[in-house]
Amino acid sequence: MDIKEFGDLDRRPGRLMVWRVNVPDPISWRPDPRRPSYVQEEHLRSADDGRPGWLGAAFDLPGEFNAAALSKAILGWVNRHEVLRSRLTKDGSAIHRTTIDPGAVALEKTVVGDRVDGDDFAQLLEKLFDAETTALRWPAYVFVTISRPTSTSLLLACDHSVSDAYSMALVPYEIRELYTAAIHGMAPQLAAAHSYLDHAEAERERVTSLTDDHPAIGHWRELIAANGGQLPDFPLTFDVPEGSLQRSGQMWLLDAAGASEFDRGCRAEGGNTATGIFACLALAGKTLANQRQFHAVAPFHTRYDLRSMRSVGWYVGMSPVSFRVADTLPEILHAARLELKRAKKTAQVPFSKAMELLGTTLRDRFMVSYMDNRTVPGSDCWPDWRTRFLISRSSDACETYLWVSRWQDGISANFRHPGTATARSAMDHYLAEVAAQAHLIGRAHPPPQLSID
Repeated sequence: MDIKEFGDLDRRPGRLMVWRVNVPDPISWRPDPRRPSYVQEEHLRSADDGRPGWLGAAFDLPGEFNAAALSKAILGWVNRHEVLRSRLTKDGSAIHRTTIDPGAVALEKTVVGDRVDGDDFAQLLEKLFDAETTALRWPAYVFVTISRPTSTSLLLACDHSVSDAYSMALVPYEIRELYTAAIHGMAPQLAAAHSYLDHAEAERERVTSLTDDHPAIGHWRELIAANGGQLPDFPLTFDVPEGSLQRSGQMWLLDAAGASEFDRGCRAEGGNTATGIFACLALAGKTLANQRQFHAVAPFHTRYDLRSMRSVGWYVGMSPVSFRVADTLPEILHAARLELKRAKKTAQVPFSKAMELLGTTLRDRFMVSYMDNRTVPGSDCWPDWRTRFLISRSSDACETYLWVSRWQDGISANFRHPGTATARSAMDHYLAEVAAQAHLIGRAHPPPQLSID
Protein backbone atom coordinates (compact mmCIF):
# COMPACT_ATOMS: atom_id res chain seq x y z
CA MET A 1 0.00 0.00 0.00
CA ASP A 2 1.48 3.32 -1.10
CA ILE A 3 0.86 5.68 1.83
CA LYS A 4 1.48 9.38 1.24
CA GLU A 5 1.19 12.75 2.92
CA PHE A 6 -0.04 15.69 0.88
CA GLY A 7 3.46 16.90 0.13
CA ASP A 8 4.04 13.71 -1.88
CA LEU A 9 0.70 13.63 -3.69
CA ASP A 10 0.20 14.07 -7.41
CA ARG A 11 -1.02 17.66 -7.81
CA ARG A 12 -2.17 17.95 -11.42
CA PRO A 13 -4.32 21.09 -11.74
CA GLY A 14 -8.04 20.97 -12.35
CA ARG A 15 -11.47 22.11 -11.21
CA LEU A 16 -11.76 21.49 -7.48
CA MET A 17 -15.11 20.52 -5.93
CA VAL A 18 -15.97 19.43 -2.39
CA TRP A 19 -18.74 16.85 -1.87
CA ARG A 20 -20.39 16.68 1.57
CA VAL A 21 -23.26 14.51 2.76
CA ASN A 22 -25.96 15.96 5.00
CA VAL A 23 -29.32 15.06 6.53
CA PRO A 24 -32.14 17.31 5.27
CA ASP A 25 -34.57 16.10 7.94
CA PRO A 26 -33.02 16.20 11.46
CA ILE A 27 -35.72 13.93 12.86
CA SER A 28 -34.22 11.14 10.76
CA TRP A 29 -31.69 10.63 13.53
CA ARG A 30 -32.81 7.95 16.00
CA PRO A 31 -31.24 6.88 19.30
CA ASP A 32 -29.15 3.75 18.83
CA PRO A 33 -28.35 1.56 21.86
CA ARG A 34 -25.34 -0.07 20.21
CA ARG A 35 -22.20 1.01 21.99
CA PRO A 36 -18.98 2.22 20.35
CA SER A 37 -16.18 -0.28 19.93
CA TYR A 38 -13.36 0.02 22.44
CA VAL A 39 -11.04 1.54 19.86
CA GLN A 40 -13.71 4.08 18.88
CA GLU A 41 -14.24 5.02 22.51
CA GLU A 42 -10.51 5.45 23.10
CA HIS A 43 -10.28 7.62 19.99
CA LEU A 44 -13.21 9.79 21.08
CA ARG A 45 -11.82 10.24 24.57
CA SER A 46 -8.67 11.78 23.08
CA ALA A 47 -10.44 13.74 20.33
CA ASP A 48 -10.26 17.02 22.23
CA ASP A 49 -6.50 17.35 21.74
CA GLY A 50 -7.10 18.83 18.28
CA ARG A 51 -4.70 16.53 16.45
CA PRO A 52 -5.97 15.23 13.10
CA GLY A 53 -6.34 11.48 12.80
CA TRP A 54 -7.67 10.68 9.36
CA LEU A 55 -7.01 8.14 6.62
CA GLY A 56 -7.60 8.79 2.95
CA ALA A 57 -7.63 7.42 -0.57
CA ALA A 58 -7.02 9.07 -3.93
CA PHE A 59 -7.68 7.54 -7.34
CA ASP A 60 -8.90 8.39 -10.83
CA LEU A 61 -12.39 7.86 -12.23
CA PRO A 62 -12.85 6.41 -15.72
CA GLY A 63 -13.87 8.41 -18.77
CA GLU A 64 -15.45 11.84 -19.00
CA PHE A 65 -16.56 13.12 -15.61
CA ASN A 66 -20.23 12.47 -14.79
CA ALA A 67 -21.32 14.48 -11.74
CA ALA A 68 -24.75 12.85 -11.51
CA ALA A 69 -23.22 9.37 -11.51
CA LEU A 70 -20.72 10.33 -8.83
CA SER A 71 -23.53 11.73 -6.66
CA LYS A 72 -25.34 8.41 -6.94
CA ALA A 73 -22.12 6.51 -6.21
CA ILE A 74 -21.30 8.49 -3.07
CA LEU A 75 -24.84 8.17 -1.72
CA GLY A 76 -24.82 4.46 -2.55
CA TRP A 77 -21.57 4.01 -0.64
CA VAL A 78 -22.93 5.84 2.42
CA ASN A 79 -26.16 3.81 2.31
CA ARG A 80 -24.14 0.60 2.02
CA HIS A 81 -22.04 1.10 5.20
CA GLU A 82 -23.97 1.82 8.39
CA VAL A 83 -20.97 3.26 10.25
CA LEU A 84 -21.08 6.20 7.80
CA ARG A 85 -24.67 6.93 8.85
CA SER A 86 -24.05 6.90 12.58
CA ARG A 87 -22.64 9.53 14.91
CA LEU A 88 -21.18 9.41 18.41
CA THR A 89 -21.43 12.29 20.87
CA LYS A 90 -19.99 12.85 24.32
CA ASP A 91 -21.98 14.00 27.32
CA GLY A 92 -19.48 14.22 30.13
CA SER A 93 -18.09 10.71 30.46
CA ALA A 94 -21.03 9.15 28.57
CA ILE A 95 -20.98 8.43 24.83
CA HIS A 96 -24.25 8.30 22.90
CA ARG A 97 -24.97 6.97 19.42
CA THR A 98 -27.60 8.07 16.94
CA THR A 99 -28.11 6.54 13.49
CA ILE A 100 -30.04 7.23 10.31
CA ASP A 101 -31.52 4.75 7.86
CA PRO A 102 -30.37 4.24 4.26
CA GLY A 103 -31.78 6.93 1.99
CA ALA A 104 -31.86 9.65 4.65
CA VAL A 105 -28.74 11.47 3.42
CA ALA A 106 -28.39 14.04 0.67
CA LEU A 107 -25.32 15.42 -1.09
CA GLU A 108 -24.07 18.98 -1.38
CA LYS A 109 -21.45 20.06 -3.95
CA THR A 110 -19.28 23.17 -3.64
CA VAL A 111 -16.98 24.48 -6.37
CA VAL A 112 -13.78 25.78 -4.76
CA GLY A 113 -11.99 26.86 -7.91
CA ASP A 114 -11.84 26.20 -11.64
CA ARG A 115 -8.08 25.76 -11.69
CA VAL A 116 -6.33 24.89 -8.44
CA ASP A 117 -2.75 23.64 -8.53
CA GLY A 118 0.67 23.67 -6.88
CA ASP A 119 1.28 24.20 -3.18
CA ASP A 120 -2.06 26.01 -2.78
CA PHE A 121 -3.81 22.80 -3.77
CA ALA A 122 -2.01 20.67 -1.16
CA GLN A 123 -2.41 23.19 1.64
CA LEU A 124 -6.08 23.77 0.89
CA LEU A 125 -6.92 20.07 0.90
CA GLU A 126 -4.94 19.34 4.03
CA LYS A 127 -6.72 22.11 5.94
CA LEU A 128 -10.07 20.88 4.61
CA PHE A 129 -9.44 17.28 5.63
CA ASP A 130 -8.09 18.28 9.05
CA ALA A 131 -11.15 20.44 9.73
CA GLU A 132 -13.88 18.13 8.44
CA THR A 133 -12.74 14.69 9.57
CA THR A 134 -12.90 14.94 13.33
CA ALA A 135 -14.32 12.22 15.55
CA LEU A 136 -16.95 14.41 17.22
CA ARG A 137 -18.56 15.83 14.06
CA TRP A 138 -20.80 14.24 11.48
CA PRO A 139 -20.02 13.40 8.82
CA ALA A 140 -16.46 12.58 9.79
CA TYR A 141 -15.55 12.19 6.12
CA VAL A 142 -15.46 14.35 3.00
CA PHE A 143 -14.96 13.83 -0.74
CA VAL A 144 -13.07 16.05 -3.20
CA THR A 145 -12.85 15.87 -6.99
CA ILE A 146 -10.27 17.46 -9.28
CA SER A 147 -11.74 17.27 -12.77
CA ARG A 148 -9.83 17.87 -16.01
CA PRO A 149 -10.75 17.51 -19.68
CA THR A 150 -9.46 13.94 -19.87
CA SER A 151 -9.39 12.69 -16.27
CA THR A 152 -10.89 13.16 -12.82
CA SER A 153 -9.22 12.44 -9.48
CA LEU A 154 -11.38 11.56 -6.49
CA LEU A 155 -10.06 11.99 -2.96
CA LEU A 156 -11.69 10.84 0.25
CA ALA A 157 -10.64 11.40 3.85
CA CYS A 158 -12.27 9.67 6.86
CA ASP A 159 -11.59 10.10 10.53
CA HIS A 160 -10.07 6.95 11.98
CA SER A 161 -13.18 6.44 14.14
CA VAL A 162 -15.08 5.17 11.08
CA SER A 163 -12.34 3.56 9.02
CA ASP A 164 -9.17 1.51 9.08
CA ALA A 165 -6.54 1.03 6.38
CA TYR A 166 -8.28 -2.00 4.89
CA SER A 167 -11.54 -0.04 4.65
CA MET A 168 -9.69 2.65 2.70
CA ALA A 169 -8.24 -0.02 0.44
CA LEU A 170 -11.80 -1.11 -0.44
CA VAL A 171 -12.85 2.40 -1.49
CA PRO A 172 -11.41 2.64 -5.04
CA TYR A 173 -13.08 -0.57 -6.19
CA GLU A 174 -16.42 0.13 -4.49
CA ILE A 175 -16.76 3.74 -5.62
CA ARG A 176 -15.69 2.94 -9.17
CA GLU A 177 -18.14 0.01 -9.29
CA LEU A 178 -20.97 2.25 -8.03
CA TYR A 179 -19.96 5.05 -10.39
CA THR A 180 -19.76 2.83 -13.47
CA ALA A 181 -23.07 1.15 -12.60
CA ALA A 182 -24.72 4.58 -12.28
CA ILE A 183 -23.39 5.67 -15.68
CA HIS A 184 -24.78 2.56 -17.38
CA GLY A 185 -28.02 2.44 -15.37
CA MET A 186 -27.18 -0.97 -13.92
CA ALA A 187 -27.21 -2.44 -10.41
CA PRO A 188 -23.71 -2.45 -8.86
CA GLN A 189 -22.16 -5.90 -8.42
CA LEU A 190 -21.10 -5.61 -4.77
CA ALA A 191 -21.41 -8.35 -2.17
CA ALA A 192 -23.34 -7.59 1.03
CA ALA A 193 -21.33 -5.91 3.81
CA HIS A 194 -21.58 -6.41 7.57
CA SER A 195 -22.43 -3.49 9.86
CA TYR A 196 -19.51 -2.28 11.97
CA LEU A 197 -22.04 -1.15 14.59
CA ASP A 198 -23.12 -4.75 15.12
CA HIS A 199 -19.46 -5.76 15.33
CA ALA A 200 -18.80 -3.10 17.98
CA GLU A 201 -21.74 -4.20 20.13
CA ALA A 202 -20.76 -7.87 19.81
CA GLU A 203 -17.22 -6.98 20.88
CA ARG A 204 -18.57 -5.27 24.00
CA GLU A 205 -20.63 -8.31 24.89
CA ARG A 206 -17.71 -10.65 24.29
CA VAL A 207 -15.15 -8.98 26.55
CA THR A 208 -17.32 -7.41 29.27
CA SER A 209 -16.55 -10.10 31.83
CA LEU A 210 -12.88 -10.52 30.91
CA THR A 211 -10.47 -10.76 33.86
CA ASP A 212 -6.75 -10.19 34.20
CA ASP A 213 -6.00 -13.92 34.13
CA HIS A 214 -6.97 -14.09 30.45
CA PRO A 215 -4.09 -15.29 28.20
CA ALA A 216 -4.15 -12.01 26.22
CA ILE A 217 -3.53 -9.99 29.37
CA GLY A 218 -0.65 -12.27 30.25
CA HIS A 219 0.80 -11.67 26.77
CA TRP A 220 0.78 -7.90 27.33
CA ARG A 221 2.17 -8.33 30.84
CA GLU A 222 5.15 -10.28 29.47
CA LEU A 223 5.96 -7.61 26.87
CA ILE A 224 5.74 -4.77 29.39
CA ALA A 225 7.96 -6.60 31.88
CA ALA A 226 10.55 -7.31 29.17
CA ASN A 227 10.72 -3.58 28.32
CA GLY A 228 11.18 -2.11 31.79
CA GLY A 229 7.52 -1.33 32.42
CA GLN A 230 6.94 0.27 29.00
CA LEU A 231 5.99 -0.80 25.51
CA PRO A 232 8.96 -1.29 23.18
CA ASP A 233 10.84 1.40 21.30
CA PHE A 234 12.34 1.33 17.82
CA PRO A 235 15.50 -0.84 17.92
CA LEU A 236 17.87 2.04 17.03
CA THR A 237 18.22 5.18 19.13
CA PHE A 238 17.62 8.72 17.88
CA ASP A 239 16.63 12.11 19.24
CA VAL A 240 12.91 12.72 19.79
CA PRO A 241 12.12 16.43 20.29
CA GLU A 242 8.61 17.27 21.43
CA GLY A 243 6.26 18.98 19.02
CA SER A 244 8.12 18.55 15.74
CA LEU A 245 6.25 17.21 12.73
CA GLN A 246 6.92 13.59 11.95
CA ARG A 247 8.51 12.55 8.68
CA SER A 248 7.19 9.81 6.44
CA GLY A 249 8.49 7.93 3.45
CA GLN A 250 8.65 4.66 1.60
CA MET A 251 11.30 2.10 0.70
CA TRP A 252 10.86 -0.82 -1.66
CA LEU A 253 12.29 -3.95 -0.08
CA LEU A 254 11.69 -6.40 -2.93
CA ASP A 255 10.37 -6.21 -6.48
CA ALA A 256 7.73 -8.66 -7.72
CA ALA A 257 10.22 -11.38 -8.66
CA GLY A 258 12.16 -10.87 -5.45
CA ALA A 259 8.97 -11.13 -3.37
CA SER A 260 8.15 -14.47 -5.00
CA GLU A 261 11.67 -15.77 -4.36
CA PHE A 262 11.48 -14.51 -0.77
CA ASP A 263 8.19 -16.32 -0.20
CA ARG A 264 9.64 -19.54 -1.64
CA GLY A 265 12.75 -19.16 0.50
CA CYS A 266 10.66 -18.67 3.64
CA ARG A 267 8.41 -21.65 2.87
CA ALA A 268 11.44 -23.86 2.26
CA GLU A 269 12.49 -23.11 5.84
CA GLY A 270 9.05 -23.58 7.39
CA GLY A 271 7.71 -20.02 7.19
CA ASN A 272 5.83 -17.70 4.83
CA THR A 273 6.02 -14.08 3.73
CA ALA A 274 4.51 -12.68 6.94
CA THR A 275 6.77 -14.65 9.29
CA GLY A 276 9.70 -13.93 6.98
CA ILE A 277 9.16 -10.17 7.20
CA PHE A 278 9.16 -10.31 10.99
CA ALA A 279 12.26 -12.53 10.87
CA CYS A 280 14.03 -9.91 8.73
CA LEU A 281 13.01 -7.14 11.14
CA ALA A 282 14.39 -9.19 14.02
CA LEU A 283 17.63 -9.93 12.17
CA ALA A 284 18.07 -6.23 11.38
CA GLY A 285 17.73 -5.42 15.09
CA LYS A 286 20.27 -8.11 15.91
CA THR A 287 22.76 -6.93 13.29
CA LEU A 288 22.50 -3.20 14.01
CA ALA A 289 21.72 -3.13 17.74
CA ASN A 290 22.73 -6.59 19.00
CA GLN A 291 19.15 -7.35 20.01
CA ARG A 292 18.54 -11.00 20.80
CA GLN A 293 14.81 -10.53 21.36
CA PHE A 294 12.49 -8.85 18.89
CA HIS A 295 9.87 -6.61 20.50
CA ALA A 296 7.11 -4.62 18.79
CA VAL A 297 3.39 -3.96 18.86
CA ALA A 298 1.42 -5.00 15.78
CA PRO A 299 -2.15 -4.48 14.51
CA PHE A 300 -4.25 -7.43 13.33
CA HIS A 301 -7.62 -7.24 11.66
CA THR A 302 -10.70 -8.48 13.52
CA ARG A 303 -12.76 -9.28 10.42
CA TYR A 304 -14.02 -12.79 11.13
CA ASP A 305 -16.22 -13.53 8.10
CA LEU A 306 -16.59 -12.67 4.43
CA ARG A 307 -19.24 -10.00 5.01
CA SER A 308 -16.97 -8.12 7.41
CA MET A 309 -14.19 -8.29 4.78
CA ARG A 310 -16.38 -5.97 2.67
CA SER A 311 -17.28 -3.63 5.53
CA VAL A 312 -16.10 -0.12 6.37
CA GLY A 313 -15.10 0.29 10.02
CA TRP A 314 -12.17 0.15 12.44
CA TYR A 315 -11.70 -3.61 12.59
CA VAL A 316 -8.28 -3.62 14.25
CA GLY A 317 -6.84 -5.06 17.43
CA MET A 318 -3.32 -4.58 18.78
CA SER A 319 -1.00 -7.24 20.13
CA PRO A 320 2.57 -7.77 21.31
CA VAL A 321 4.91 -9.50 18.89
CA SER A 322 7.94 -10.73 20.83
CA PHE A 323 10.24 -13.64 20.05
CA ARG A 324 13.85 -14.75 20.47
CA VAL A 325 16.26 -14.06 17.62
CA ALA A 326 17.83 -17.49 17.35
CA ASP A 327 20.99 -18.44 15.48
CA THR A 328 19.36 -20.13 12.49
CA LEU A 329 16.67 -18.98 10.08
CA PRO A 330 14.38 -22.00 10.60
CA GLU A 331 14.41 -21.35 14.35
CA ILE A 332 13.61 -17.65 13.88
CA LEU A 333 10.80 -18.41 11.43
CA HIS A 334 9.38 -21.01 13.80
CA ALA A 335 9.46 -18.55 16.71
CA ALA A 336 7.86 -15.83 14.59
CA ARG A 337 5.15 -18.20 13.36
CA LEU A 338 4.18 -19.24 16.89
CA GLU A 339 4.23 -15.65 18.10
CA LEU A 340 2.08 -14.34 15.24
CA LYS A 341 -0.43 -17.12 15.88
CA ARG A 342 -0.55 -16.10 19.53
CA ALA A 343 -0.71 -12.42 18.62
CA LYS A 344 -3.81 -12.87 16.43
CA LYS A 345 -5.64 -14.28 19.45
CA THR A 346 -4.41 -11.51 21.74
CA ALA A 347 -5.58 -8.87 19.25
CA GLN A 348 -9.17 -10.03 19.75
CA VAL A 349 -9.03 -8.32 23.15
CA PRO A 350 -9.17 -4.53 22.61
CA PHE A 351 -5.99 -2.70 23.58
CA SER A 352 -7.75 -0.26 25.92
CA LYS A 353 -9.49 -3.16 27.69
CA ALA A 354 -6.14 -4.89 28.17
CA MET A 355 -4.56 -1.72 29.58
CA GLU A 356 -7.57 -1.24 31.88
CA LEU A 357 -7.16 -4.75 33.31
CA LEU A 358 -3.42 -4.16 33.73
CA GLY A 359 -4.12 -0.89 35.57
CA THR A 360 -1.96 1.20 33.21
CA THR A 361 -2.27 3.74 30.41
CA LEU A 362 0.68 2.76 28.24
CA ARG A 363 0.70 3.50 24.52
CA ASP A 364 2.41 1.88 21.57
CA ARG A 365 5.70 3.43 20.45
CA PHE A 366 7.12 0.98 17.89
CA MET A 367 4.39 -0.48 15.71
CA VAL A 368 4.84 -2.85 12.77
CA SER A 369 1.97 -3.70 10.41
CA TYR A 370 2.05 -6.32 7.67
CA MET A 371 -0.70 -6.45 5.04
CA ASP A 372 -1.02 -8.45 1.84
CA ASN A 373 -2.93 -6.14 -0.49
CA ARG A 374 -3.16 -8.59 -3.38
CA THR A 375 -6.46 -9.99 -2.14
CA VAL A 376 -8.15 -6.56 -1.85
CA PRO A 377 -10.81 -6.17 -4.57
CA GLY A 378 -9.43 -4.07 -7.40
CA SER A 379 -5.84 -3.99 -6.10
CA ASP A 380 -4.49 -5.35 -9.39
CA CYS A 381 -5.85 -2.19 -11.03
CA TRP A 382 -4.45 0.31 -8.54
CA PRO A 383 -1.56 1.41 -10.79
CA ASP A 384 -3.93 2.06 -13.70
CA TRP A 385 -6.31 3.92 -11.40
CA ARG A 386 -3.42 6.04 -10.03
CA THR A 387 -4.38 4.90 -6.54
CA ARG A 388 -2.69 6.38 -3.49
CA PHE A 389 -3.50 6.17 0.20
CA LEU A 390 -3.13 9.13 2.54
CA ILE A 391 -2.54 9.78 6.22
CA SER A 392 -2.78 12.96 8.25
CA ARG A 393 0.34 14.56 9.62
CA SER A 394 1.53 13.77 13.13
CA SER A 395 3.73 15.65 15.60
CA ASP A 396 4.13 12.77 18.03
CA ALA A 397 7.59 12.45 19.57
CA CYS A 398 7.14 8.82 20.64
CA GLU A 399 5.75 6.96 17.66
CA THR A 400 7.77 5.08 15.08
CA TYR A 401 5.47 3.16 12.75
CA LEU A 402 6.14 0.73 9.91
CA TRP A 403 3.56 -0.47 7.40
CA VAL A 404 4.99 -3.34 5.36
CA SER A 405 2.82 -4.24 2.37
CA ARG A 406 2.92 -6.92 -0.25
CA TRP A 407 1.25 -6.17 -3.53
CA GLN A 408 1.56 -7.07 -7.19
CA ASP A 409 4.72 -4.98 -7.66
CA GLY A 410 6.60 -6.44 -4.71
CA ILE A 411 7.01 -5.62 -1.01
CA SER A 412 7.38 -2.07 0.29
CA ALA A 413 7.74 -0.46 3.69
CA ASN A 414 6.06 2.84 4.47
CA PHE A 415 7.21 4.53 7.62
CA ARG A 416 6.60 7.44 9.95
CA HIS A 417 9.02 8.64 12.63
CA PRO A 418 9.98 11.79 14.59
CA GLY A 419 11.10 14.40 12.07
CA THR A 420 14.81 14.57 12.78
CA ALA A 421 17.87 13.77 10.68
CA THR A 422 19.05 11.12 13.15
CA ALA A 423 15.66 9.40 13.09
CA ARG A 424 15.65 9.34 9.28
CA SER A 425 19.20 7.97 9.20
CA ALA A 426 18.28 5.26 11.71
CA MET A 427 15.21 4.26 9.70
CA ASP A 428 17.15 4.19 6.42
CA HIS A 429 19.84 1.94 7.91
CA TYR A 430 17.27 -0.33 9.53
CA LEU A 431 15.19 -0.83 6.39
CA ALA A 432 18.28 -1.29 4.24
CA GLU A 433 19.31 -4.12 6.56
CA VAL A 434 15.78 -5.58 6.47
CA ALA A 435 15.98 -5.57 2.66
CA ALA A 436 19.42 -7.17 2.71
CA GLN A 437 18.16 -9.98 4.95
CA ALA A 438 15.14 -10.49 2.68
CA HIS A 439 17.38 -10.80 -0.37
CA LEU A 440 19.56 -13.33 1.42
CA ILE A 441 16.51 -15.47 2.20
CA GLY A 442 15.36 -15.16 -1.42
CA ARG A 443 18.90 -15.99 -2.56
CA ALA A 444 19.19 -12.80 -4.58
CA HIS A 445 22.86 -11.71 -4.69
CA PRO A 446 23.46 -8.85 -4.56
CA PRO A 447 20.22 -7.00 -3.71
CA PRO A 448 19.10 -4.44 -6.31
CA GLN A 449 19.53 -0.72 -5.71
CA LEU A 450 16.79 0.45 -3.35
CA SER A 451 14.90 3.69 -3.84
CA ILE A 452 14.14 5.76 -0.76
CA ASP A 453 11.38 8.39 -0.97
